[in-house]
Amino acid sequence: MVAERGDITYEDIMGLFRQENKSSQLTKVDPALYDKIGLYIKTLRKESEREVAMNSMSQASMMINDQLKKAIDKAKRVYELRQRKISLLALRKVAGDNPDTANLTPDELVLFSSLISVMGAHKDSNADFEEFGPRFTQPKDVVSLPEAPSPEACDKKAEGEVKEAEELVMVRVLEDLPTFAGVDKDYKLRKEDIISLPRNIAKTLVSHGKAKVIGSS
Repeated sequence: MVAERGDITYEDIMGLFRQENKSSQLTKVDPALYDKIGLYIKTLRKESEREVAMNSMSQASMMINDQLKKAIDKAKRVYELRQRKISLLALRKVAGDNPDTANLTPDELVLFSSLISVMGAHKDSNADFEEFGPRFTQPKDVVSLPEAPSPEACDKKAEGEVKEAEELVMVRVLEDLPTFAGVDKDYKLRKEDIISLPRNIAKTLVSHGKAKVIGSS
């Protein structure tokens, strides 16, 4: 005997998918739509498992299994289609419009409100390109290290320059620094650290007021 599958049918799910797919507006649905779809699929899955256990190659087994796969697929598509439409409604709301939300289910109203909160947090009606710049400037505590030289530049380095780059300089760190990459390892320096650094890195830190030379290694 077929178990009770609730108030929604396979045909209902297929029809709802066709409506949502062809319309740019949200279709008016039962407020408990997702709960009813969940109950239908859960019940249909149990039926499918029972039929497979009895005879996996029977016509009934194959028919229910096919129906289950299609119902799950179309239910997901319905959710995705409605989610996109709700996102557009939220964008309109944040932009100052007053979109109609009458066809949203209670669950979808929660999603709608959450999207408005997130989008509204990033909205700045007074922003322009001149104001965008400072938002993305480099933080003051980031140490800018010299770019790695090109192969051609390395080939042209004088022997004295190479020795200078390899020479170690002992410095005292004046403040906590963010982790940065050296040639052969990462450096994580804290205030009052005493450390020997390659001369080029030491020069960079000193020039930014982040360290003080106290000797050569």
